[in-house]
Amino acid sequence: MESTRNLVSCTKLIKLSKQVSQARYQRSFFQGKECEDKFVKLMEARGHVVTPATRSENMFKHIDFYVGDFGVDVKGNRHLDCIWLELKNVRGNNGWLRGEAVYIAFDIIELSSFAIFKRQDLLEFVLENVTEESQNKNDFMKYYSRAAWGKDDLLVKVRFDHLKNLTYQLIGY
Repeated sequence: MESTRNLVSCTKLIKLSKQVSQARYQRSFFQGKECEDKFVKLMEARGHVVTPATRSENMFKHIDFYVGDFGVDVKGNRHLDCIWLELKNVRGNNGWLRGEAVYIAFDIIELSSFAIFKRQDLLEFVLENVTEESQNKNDFMKYYSRAAWGKDDLLVKVRFDHLKNLTYQLIGY
């Protein structure tokens, strides 16, 4: 009887966990879409021609849009004290730092701006300055992976101040 109760409790927790995970994914998806729409409107208002990337280009080249001839990957909901840089994605494939976008556009909430960086500059910054690993997601400037949770990613957490001198352009909205 006790083991049946434990099994039912465990099953309820798993279902709840899946519901929370799905809700979080949906919220992230819609926030990302809003951010991308804001980016497109801002670029078009500045006279640029913006073309969406194909689904394949988005997934494998890490390009969301072409602004003129340049591929751009848009990253939403970033903060001055927390920007994650992705070397490997959750499947262990090249992350967006190793993608083919020319530019990365971070929507920095506190600045009410998109901070535009050359992707290659960000990659070189990580490769030249990050040398240590950490299992603590709160550490800055260290390689971090969620392998213990079944993810094969490789990330680096930075502050905007770490990257400020690499900013190509800051575009307010």
